[in-house]
Amino acid sequence: MGKKSSSPPDVVGAAETEGEYSRETARDVTYADRPDQYGPLGNVRWGTEQVIDPATGEKTTKWTQNQTLDPRLQGSLDNSLGMMQSRGDLAATFDDRIANEMGTAPEWGQFGDVVGFDPASQRQAAEDAAYGKATARLGDRFGDSREQMEIRLRNQGLAPGDQAYDATVKNFMQGKNDAYEQAQLGSVAEGRREVATSLSTNERANALRDREIQEYLAKRGFSLSEANRLTEGQTPQDLSNIVTGGSA
Repeated sequence: MGKKSSSPPDVVGAAETEGEYSRETARDVTYADRPDQYGPLGNVRWGTEQVIDPATGEKTTKWTQNQTLDPRLQGSLDNSLGMMQSRGDLAATFDDRIANEMGTAPEWGQFGDVVGFDPASQRQAAEDAAYGKATARLGDRFGDSREQMEIRLRNQGLAPGDQAYDATVKNFMQGKNDAYEQAQLGSVAEGRREVATSLSTNERANALRDREIQEYLAKRGFSLSEANRLTEGQTPQDLSNIVTGGSA
């Protein structure tokens, strides 16, 4: 019986063949995935050139994507870029102004503190002042009147214990008490008016302080705000929206 041939399979050749098929498949897939595109905003086209792969030293295909905009859209983009450039140049000149306005820490001390208010103590102080003023006059009035009344009664031959004497003194003291009660009521009313007036005054003072602070902050950041408005719409996304026709 003859011996059967037992030659080993050509593994290297098979690998080379499979590798060639893989490269061809990858090349075909890449080509199929890169069609030229045409639309209302322009077109995208692919170009190729043969180059040397620096990693392997072998020849390979280099793909290049070229985008062309519709002339009207290209004109709009050029105008927008030009406007952005001019606005950006103008905004750059604001640096000195911004430094002058914001280069130092805010001077909060110029506005003073918020006006505080203690209605209870302020009302009591107003009542005490009004009552003291009123009773000072009443003291002079009733002190002199009491003395004059007693002299007049004695000149009439009356003395304490006499009905006429006691009735006159009683009426006098009733009038005095009524006067002091009126002084007390008047001082309470004066305290209420003082509290209402002070509250209104303090509220107006604090409101004016708030307005001054707001105006101060607006002036302090005015040039920065202008510069920011000039550079609005200059981000990569804004440019992409111009090219694609999208909205911000």
